Amino acid sequence: MNGILIAVMGIDGAGKTTLINNIKRCSINVPKIKCMSIFDNSIFTQELEKTAEMQGKTRRQVYSPELRSIVWRNDLINNTLTRVVPELEKGNIVILDRYCLCNKIYSSLHENGLMHMDKILEVLPKPDLGIFLDVNVDVALKRIEERKKEQAPYETLEKLEELRKKYLVSLPYEGYSIIKIDANLPANEVTKQTLKNIMKIMNQKTQKGRKEEIGRNI
Repeated sequence: MNGILIAVMGIDGAGKTTLINNIKRCSINVPKIKCMSIFDNSIFTQELEKTAEMQGKTRRQVYSPELRSIVWRNDLINNTLTRVVPELEKGNIVILDRYCLCNKIYSSLHENGLMHMDKILEVLPKPDLGIFLDVNVDVALKRIEERKKEQAPYETLEKLEELRKKYLVSLPYEGYSIIKIDANLPANEVTKQTLKNIMKIMNQKTQKGRKEEIGRNI
């Protein structure tokens, strides 16, 4: 594929959604850049929500964490193959809010983790670049509380610390370049550093394409 896939990752409260929205604003006149949330059009998760609502409950109250993780994994695969891959085939730059590593990390929190099923995700394209937003857990928790929304079971100081440690251990084994950015910094500085790295990977991909074209013509 001629496109570039960039995955933004980090614990809750790291600023992933804020970063994606900032990149959208900065690249509004660059049609080749497509910012997406992997949660959009999550048809299988929506099905869980509907059936839970019929019982007057939420999906967390009705379904086990393991089942919800498997369903989210299926939504991840479906959304990537139906929405992300076509954009990459067009040569576009796709920037995702969460991707495979996020699913693996969060799924591993459950008592019956899904590590034995991680190989399923290998059907999906690897990112050309990962952006890991590294934030202090107390800062992340404060941001979560400021949202004034119902907090997920893993949005506690203890669980966020566990998630951050799992990320830091897993990053070197992902098999693609991952840049760590200090997400304790103001959002505009995080955006600036991220865009700098995106431009760098774009230039590298362009230069590689030119070399391959020259090689084919020799």
